[in-house]
Amino acid sequence: MALRSPQKSPAARLAPGRALTLSSVADGAEGLVLGDLARAVAARPNPPAVSLMVICRDGPRMAQLARTLAFFAPDLARMEFPSWDCRPYDRVSPHPAIVAERMITLARLARLKGDARPTVLLTTVNAIVQRVPARRLVGGQALSAAPGNRLAMDSITSWLELNGYLRTATVREPGEYAVRGGIIDLFPPGLHDPVRLDFFGDTL
Repeated sequence: MALRSPQKSPAARLAPGRALTLSSVADGAEGLVLGDLARAVAARPNPPAVSLMVICRDGPRMAQLARTLAFFAPDLARMEFPSWDCRPYDRVSPHPAIVAERMITLARLARLKGDARPTVLLTTVNAIVQRVPARRLVGGQALSAAPGNRLAMDSITSWLELNGYLRTATVREPGEYAVRGGIIDLFPPGLHDPVRLDFFGDTL
């Protein structure tokens, strides 16, 4: 009885300028296939900053795919760009957590450069047809801080005011910040807990 030859990974069929169609992928195995494709793209010379962008039909499908990718490909960097949870020109504003996740992803994309680590961007059909700010605007408004950085506290508070944060005595809700001496407490939307910036002079 002849043994069947082992199946090749779909990544072996990738070629620039040629469409690759995959069908009959078992439910739950999409993360395994997409992980192989992303690694193959990232392993090529001069890889793109984002190895793979996956456009899902809706939010629940994107969430399911994010879970399967986390299981089958935990080594991949993963970003999610959800759609608004309201219709354009609706009287109700999008949920702050969704707005925050969209802006976090846009800020990361604005600063992202080619990297050896495969990166997958998950989004939906509705999300990609919604207009977003220009890349230069998002990149210029993003704030990045790490311990040891030299930053002026006044520049931080000015940035918070410009980006819609509300100054309060005590931070309790997302979108608030407070200043006490050399300490800035802020609660970025999308995070479960507030963040404290402790300054010694202009050093964080």
